[in-house]
Amino acid sequence: MGEAIIARTKAPGRPTGLGVHCRAMRLLMVARRFPPDVRSGSETAFEALWQRARARHEVRLLAGFHRDRSLLPPDAEAVDLRQVHRVQGWLRMRHAARATIRSFVPDAVLSNAIEVPASSRPTACIVHDLEFGGERGAAGRRLFYRWRTRRLDRVITVSEAMRRHLVARGLPAGRTVAIPNGVDLDRFRPAPRIARADSRLVICCASRILPGKGQHVAVEALSRLPADLCDRVVLQVVGSVADPAYLDRIRRQARGFPVEFHLDVPDLACWYQQADIAVFPTLLVEGFGFSAVEALACGRPVIHSDQAAVREATGGLGIPVPPGDADALGAAIASLALAPERCESIGRAGRAYLERRRSWDLTWSAYESLLEQMIVEAGP
Repeated sequence: MGEAIIARTKAPGRPTGLGVHCRAMRLLMVARRFPPDVRSGSETAFEALWQRARARHEVRLLAGFHRDRSLLPPDAEAVDLRQVHRVQGWLRMRHAARATIRSFVPDAVLSNAIEVPASSRPTACIVHDLEFGGERGAAGRRLFYRWRTRRLDRVITVSEAMRRHLVARGLPAGRTVAIPNGVDLDRFRPAPRIARADSRLVICCASRILPGKGQHVAVEALSRLPADLCDRVVLQVVGSVADPAYLDRIRRQARGFPVEFHLDVPDLACWYQQADIAVFPTLLVEGFGFSAVEALACGRPVIHSDQAAVREATGGLGIPVPPGDADALGAAIASLALAPERCESIGRAGRAYLERRRSWDLTWSAYESLLEQMIVEAGP
């Protein structure tokens, strides 16, 4: 196991604001990946929960690292997962978690790593979805998760739609609960657009670059646009490269079309803010749909694959199209391009909805209540 530097931060005697009813807790938070060592929607969500937890409670973070120990918080217990097989990594995380539970004796354990061991401490695991970027090996993962979750006190997922999906695939109905993710409303917010040298309509497609996220569908949709509209749009494909071979494929596909690639950018917010329209053509069964929600938080209209979880996360304010349907995506882009007032209206309504329903403070308050309930159920 890698270097471990442990900090015990005293929680305030009585937190103020949301969650005031919750007593201070000793929490162990376990993450196989953690930003900025690895960054995707699920890791970013767990980081947001950790930030709020440590402000109110005594928290210890156990996290794996895949690139560099220095990219984890200095007070985290670190597990070296560099260049190890997935199963070996699971075993390392399991061993480290078991040791930390014995030494720290938390009131509760919150994890986004399914290999967290069963123990006498109340334990909850967050499951965003069962696909992890693609269908390869999905059947085996579903069986593994169904087996592992039998020994957890709670399985937390990030939308009611995903809760139903998980239960239908064998996860325990009585112990699987939905707590929607939040969104960073300070980081993802409307901002004045930078003056452009031309009048191009900017379409932002921001997500990890891999086949399941459907960037190729967005590129194909350009060919469905009327010629005069295609001449004045630009599609910006933005995100971290998860599949280099797929990136090569869509680069070839994009030849001759107005497509720009902006790879491994440090912050997605500015790309949403400077766009006219955002598209999220995912082909995966999403648990939440951060790309759609973050764009909407920036006041931009979002066209997304028609999935229950994404509709739920966006409050039904996005424009759904059938997954993989480039014709429908192109038609939706053309419709919004001809209706700038509608774009503004959707953006304003989306931002207002997220301010009411998707703040991380609201999300963490729900987590606090659930963790306290688990502790009470476990007894002294």
